[in-house]
Amino acid sequence: MLSDKDYELLDEVFQKLKQADNTCSDVVLDPEEVRVLVDEFDDFNHELVEIKKIVDERLIVMKIKDVIECLKEEGTWVCWNRCTRDRVLFGDDDQEVKKIGVCWVATNRVIEQALEKGINFIISHENIFYTTGTHIETKLIESVEHKKELLRKGNICVYRCHDVWDSIPVYGVSDVWAKKLGFEFKDRVINSYYQSANIPKQTVSQLAKHVASVLKEDGEEGVYVFGNVNKEVSHLAIGTGAGTDIFEMLEFNPDVVIVADDGITNYKDAQYAIDNDLPMIVVNHAGCEIGGLKNMVNYFNDKLPDLDVEYLEEGYKISYFK
Repeated sequence: MLSDKDYELLDEVFQKLKQADNTCSDVVLDPEEVRVLVDEFDDFNHELVEIKKIVDERLIVMKIKDVIECLKEEGTWVCWNRCTRDRVLFGDDDQEVKKIGVCWVATNRVIEQALEKGINFIISHENIFYTTGTHIETKLIESVEHKKELLRKGNICVYRCHDVWDSIPVYGVSDVWAKKLGFEFKDRVINSYYQSANIPKQTVSQLAKHVASVLKEDGEEGVYVFGNVNKEVSHLAIGTGAGTDIFEMLEFNPDVVIVADDGITNYKDAQYAIDNDLPMIVVNHAGCEIGGLKNMVNYFNDKLPDLDVEYLEEGYKISYFK
């Protein structure tokens, strides 16, 4: 941007040109004026050179590992030097970021979209290789190798962003899920999966229908319930994704809970809920988290707006029949 002094100098030149009917041949400047103008423009040109240097320094190529570092800086509650799920799962993070795809889990469908769109960095919330153990079914190993081959075709790096994205305020899974439900939840402890809200008195059936309607836009077309659907309830506790341990939720003294299918067992949690008259609305793990992953696009638009980021659909459409 030009300074006021620069504008004054240019205005002086334009005025002389105007006096000469806009023809340079008629401009008359004495030697001292010429010297001053030359010195001024020389200083101005020097300033432009310095500005260009600063701009060039700021246009340093952003690598995948730089984006990962930005995400890690958000996760002040994560024990980075010990145990975390947030790691590079595949590929080279030392390459330049071209385009980013975010998703709940990088299914083959996601990777194929990335190949078509020239995306070389995928951020996946869940583990894309099914399990972390080594006692694995042969068919799973074959499927893992096929997925790796797809990733190699596009030189795609995959990073799992789980522990940060479950708990990051406003943008992440916990707060987006609570916001979608539309109730006034009490402030959540930053590294906790759990929160509670006083809700308008209603039957479990009414609440379940509301939850199902909220989930529809993210691919889940229903929910199921353990317990008395006609019971009137007014104090709700929820978890985050598969972090839905009902015994943790009991700390809030709820009369109804929302849990995820991957976060409970029928033989323990459902049985306890039934025995203790605690209605339990069950949603799909992906269904209640995908909204938070879609919101990661908004996070990058706000924090790193120069990056090209989009949500990639995983294919998790959950249908219910009766």
